[in-house]
Amino acid sequence: MKLLSSVQSEGADLAHLAAELDIPTIAGLQHQGDLSVIPAAMAVEDGRPPMAPVPAAGVAVVRGEAGGHTHLLLGSGDVRYDARDGAADHITLGTLEVGDGATAWLDHPEHGNTGIAPGLYVLRRKRELAPRVLDPETRRKRDQARKRARKQAAQARAAQAVRAQAARDQAERDQAWSATVRFVAD
Repeated sequence: MKLLSSVQSEGADLAHLAAELDIPTIAGLQHQGDLSVIPAAMAVEDGRPPMAPVPAAGVAVVRGEAGGHTHLLLGSGDVRYDARDGAADHITLGTLEVGDGATAWLDHPEHGNTGIAPGLYVLRRKRELAPRVLDPETRRKRDQARKRARKQAAQARAAQAVRAQAARDQAERDQAWSATVRFVAD
């Protein structure tokens, strides 16, 4: 099995190091880039075991849209994966079952490899939230509201400063008056 097939650093081919790497095999929740491997017991899914065996060439679970960086599912032993119908538009990609004594791997050129221990899993993509895009009129209203809020805050700070100064002035007058007034005994 060829894992870490595209390992390169600064143009140097490091594929010879791939053979020496120990890839950890994990039975719990794990993530590889924008893909999550969730034990079926943790997922809110029907958890039906998949039927299709993973071929020797692997299965592309998530295809890289721009650069061709595909998350490739590989298996050694009884490894089965069924893609969910309409998975391209859905967060759940499919279900994976790794049989006893078998191991599955996710291979990705940028994220490296992860090993998946025997069990039943749900594969999901991570949802990416883009910043909200505002139309020009909404942006103008938001900016005006922020400007008004800043102006009101500045006015409130100025009024507070005036009140504080008035209190200090009054305290000084009271102190000066009490210092000049003397009571004389008859």
